[in-house]
Amino acid sequence: MNIKKISLNLMIVSFVLIASSAVNGDYWYGDFTDDRTVVFSNTAVILSYPDIDCSQGVRLPMGTELDITESKGKDSLPDGMPFYWYEATFEYDDVECTGYIPGPDLAMTSLALGGDTLFVFTVTGFNPEEQCFIAAARIISSDEILAEQVFRPISAGSGQSPYSYCIRGMELQVDGFTGIENLIELSFLYEACGYENRDVLFAWTGTDLYMGPHASSQFDADCYNFNETFVLSTDSGGVDNEVTIGGVLEEWEDDADDYVETERTSVTYIWNGEGFE
Repeated sequence: MNIKKISLNLMIVSFVLIASSAVNGDYWYGDFTDDRTVVFSNTAVILSYPDIDCSQGVRLPMGTELDITESKGKDSLPDGMPFYWYEATFEYDDVECTGYIPGPDLAMTSLALGGDTLFVFTVTGFNPEEQCFIAAARIISSDEILAEQVFRPISAGSGQSPYSYCIRGMELQVDGFTGIENLIELSFLYEACGYENRDVLFAWTGTDLYMGPHASSQFDADCYNFNETFVLSTDSGGVDNEVTIGGVLEEWEDDADDYVETERTSVTYIWNGEGFE
């Protein structure tokens, strides 16, 4: 395959790609599943070499599909957030080109919702004063942001390394929820003792994106195991326009040489057409 570097003496040039909605991808330990993802940022520029101050590059519209060929080491944004550079290929003027793009411009997860409409999420920055990451979930279409929720994602630490949680997006059954076109579960996964894992619901109505309740899980080997799950209207015991979060705590008992259930919880949230209460 003949791949040309974009070392053409390019100013920051805008051009339009046909952004297909075929890619559904997730983020695992710094890599993208199937080595593919889409552009998250509406200011994303793919550069001729991996340097934040590089002036040679082209703007890629949101939703543009990219093939990720490798990561190129760690850098940081002006706010101090560390990130990985990614080498990516794309088609420009019928020529397959290679360039470099910072991680915060790429979707950690993307879901096709129909047509060219996508749900996308990524970690966008770092707040040094509060020592926390900043993230955004978006609905995008035709290089436009239709809706957005900005929030503080769960984190494993202060931000001295690129965001360490794995990210997974998945559509859930929407039957029974009035006015919701898509119900999305965004999962933050960290496979280690003592770290919380979290699933967050997002509801897309076709005009608005609502951030809903979350369910958590956490374990410490030979100590405890806590797990919360969503019960939706289509699940056994589910009720229309309601989300119940059921929790089970198991604690290790030496006498039984096993985990034993010690607590069970249940909280219900009602969808009122403008959010969960």
